[in-house]
Amino acid sequence: MFILRNLTLFIFVIFLSHCTNGNISNNCDVTSDSFLNSLLLRFAVNDRSNLCGYKVRIPACSLSYEETHLPENWIQVKQEVETQFALGSSGTETLIQYNLNTVASVTGAASTAFQGALSAPNGNVYLLPYNSPKIVAIDPKTKNYELAATVPGAVDFIGGTLGPNGIIYLSPHTNNSFFKFDTTNKTLTNIASISMGGAAYNGGVFAPNGKIYYVPSGESTIRYYDTKKGTIGSVTTPVSGGIFANGVLTPEGKIYFIPHTATNIHILDIFTETVTTIPFSFGGASNYISGIYTPNGRIYIIPYNASTVYYVDTKDNDKVVNVGTIPSASTAMFNGVVLSPNGKLYPIPLNYANFLSIDSNSSEIKVLMANPNTNSYRGGAIGQNGEIYLSPHSANRFDLLDTKSNGSFCDSLRLSPYWNKF
Repeated sequence: MFILRNLTLFIFVIFLSHCTNGNISNNCDVTSDSFLNSLLLRFAVNDRSNLCGYKVRIPACSLSYEETHLPENWIQVKQEVETQFALGSSGTETLIQYNLNTVASVTGAASTAFQGALSAPNGNVYLLPYNSPKIVAIDPKTKNYELAATVPGAVDFIGGTLGPNGIIYLSPHTNNSFFKFDTTNKTLTNIASISMGGAAYNGGVFAPNGKIYYVPSGESTIRYYDTKKGTIGSVTTPVSGGIFANGVLTPEGKIYFIPHTATNIHILDIFTETVTTIPFSFGGASNYISGIYTPNGRIYIIPYNASTVYYVDTKDNDKVVNVGTIPSASTAMFNGVVLSPNGKLYPIPLNYANFLSIDSNSSEIKVLMANPNTNSYRGGAIGQNGEIYLSPHSANRFDLLDTKSNGSFCDSLRLSPYWNKF
């Protein structure tokens, strides 16, 4: 049907160009028939190249998820996300136990089972192993689970990254091997082995240049896997000062490494592979744990032990802005954060007593329902209807947070490297 439609349009354009008496002397004259015919033909065959200085902008939801983080597509992506934000919420958030099986009965891991969750093109949400011997797939439609792959299960990995073609790249933590998990055929493959120090990496970022950059933890070297070449490489300039917990990609092709025991944010420019720092000190001492990018150019920094929430304004020379304080702050409060279609951020509670929301526009912090456990969750992934599938750490149950979003993220955005990450 798609080919027939394009062929029909192509024949129509050829017919039009031969039947018109209009001006065809200048192919770049926007009032000429030849310009309009060329533009129609480019739409028909999905040609995205420049035409006389004009570039066709494909709507965000017509892009593949592998294209959403390309800098040239940010305008459409931003517009679509903000369109969903404007639809708001239908009510108060609720916490739902979506599957009555216990984590222990499913995985055999009594506690500290998972850290991180990712959505995949097949519609599933994948819970990534911490001490679990299994990668677990959740079907958001049926709420059933599947044991997708077996792993060693001794904190070999912390987090992972969805790369091209539905492949998840696991980040080695105590393991000296880099693995990829193909969500299509459920195969786990060792792609490289390197001698590294303990607690090597925490999560990663899929960048527009096709590389998976691993976030340094015990390692100071920024390593990457080039998905185009199938090779492991490293950035010349290392990070310094301690552990980084998370990476955040911006439309400018920069990755902001969120400090945990380190004191400063380090920024990797993926096009030059140079590393710079933001002078502002976040204090080290495991003060912060996660970060997330919002369409207004902010990176919200989520606390672990600190009480203050900040954002980095990437549109104002990386100015660090104090948002406010966490009510009744404690320690080891959060681990992970998810952006919802209602325009709110949801820090994922570990030991904090409640769930929270942060408005990405006003920065208002709102206390929600109680956290039913301690050492509960580490990370989460957004579902097709705006629900957040929580990654159970020591919570012995499978929960989701219904954000009551009126809008939803199409698959292209739900899987986008900007937000589908740990």
